[in-house]
Amino acid sequence: MFTTFTIHDHFDADLIASVFNEFVRSHESFHTAFDMSGDMRPAGRTLRPEQVSLAVAATSTDWPGLTVKDHLMTHVPGLEEWAAFEFAVTGIEHARKDVETPHFEVIIAADHMFTDGVSQAVSFFEIVSRYSAARDGVGFVGVPVRPYPEFCAEQRAGAEALTLEHAAVQQWREVIGRAGGMPEFPLPLGLGPGEAAAGRILVHSSFVDSETASLFATAAKQAGANTGSALLALLGQVHYELSGEGLFTMLVPRADRSAPGDAMAVGWYVTLVPVQFDARGSFEEVAAAAHAAMQVARQLERVPVFPVIDLLADDPSFPVDHGFAAPMLSYVDVARVPGAELARRHDFSVYANATPSREVFMWINRDEAGLDFNATHPDTEAAGRAVDTVFRSLREKIIDVATWNVGSPLIGSQLSVSAQTETVGTLL
Repeated sequence: MFTTFTIHDHFDADLIASVFNEFVRSHESFHTAFDMSGDMRPAGRTLRPEQVSLAVAATSTDWPGLTVKDHLMTHVPGLEEWAAFEFAVTGIEHARKDVETPHFEVIIAADHMFTDGVSQAVSFFEIVSRYSAARDGVGFVGVPVRPYPEFCAEQRAGAEALTLEHAAVQQWREVIGRAGGMPEFPLPLGLGPGEAAAGRILVHSSFVDSETASLFATAAKQAGANTGSALLALLGQVHYELSGEGLFTMLVPRADRSAPGDAMAVGWYVTLVPVQFDARGSFEEVAAAAHAAMQVARQLERVPVFPVIDLLADDPSFPVDHGFAAPMLSYVDVARVPGAELARRHDFSVYANATPSREVFMWINRDEAGLDFNATHPDTEAAGRAVDTVFRSLREKIIDVATWNVGSPLIGSQLSVSAQTETVGTLL
């Protein structure tokens, strides 16, 4: 994962180096390394904070023809080494002492094992705060963060306490049993059994505008749902139309940061939970079903699926192994995330590289401009056509619901929806 943001200040090389070092020393997710092996219980080695020290790996003076992206993509170590993360600064020519409106860019590259999406936002906020404090000559006082190993210990203890009779294990078993296995994308991706392909990233920014997104949110609320579950409902309807399968199952990410001190911690707090509902019926019916199913799925957010796989390894109704591939849909209203205004002011962005893929992962985010659609998928012609087909159908349904929501209090009044003409043009 790559995080970029702007610091609106003059550049001080010694200060930024100190900030990067103190940031990494303060978050234990960066301190442990594991040898790559087939052992399902690998032994790691953990460094003490004072043993961690970052060094400059490359500069534009030493590598005049190398971009920051080229360096990070080529030189950040993989998980077979410690540590699979680096920090970079660029644009310092705009932040010299004689510049009136100084600014420079910070880039963080970190393997997804070290950090989830919330952690990327935490990293941005803390690094900006640390640098500002250092520039002002005051000490940095951060929000108390509990040690990440405590969260990991809780996860291990919870996994070890699972039994075949545990409610979470039974819930996973029943969902997968009804689905006949982990969910699959509704159209062929051009891959053979167990085959993967290089990943490709598809982006449609503001594929519906802010007015359409607001109308869609209103329709979702009138149906007893919210925007996230309503999007799941429409994706379920698309799946039903394309595959003929009325029972829709989709994995969604959930993060448990409920313990004191977890909100501003850096680490991996995310698990995937299965949402399952009947996608047949009107928008109102399916949206309500999706919303109820999401509440049921949330009961699994503290239980990673992998220990469940171990427990049900001999159960023929649970044909899932550790290397499973399944589609995912994530929805976030970026404008409602704490610190959203600060993020906009500092041009905060998160990116990912296209890793080898066997399935389709989708992210739909809402901001002040409307809805964005992002997806990673296998780089095959069939997968490209499949994702495009699903995206177009989903977009049409969102606009249909926002424009004319049959069966809701909006019936009988045509709503005016301004489509993004330029965006539509780029999709054709």
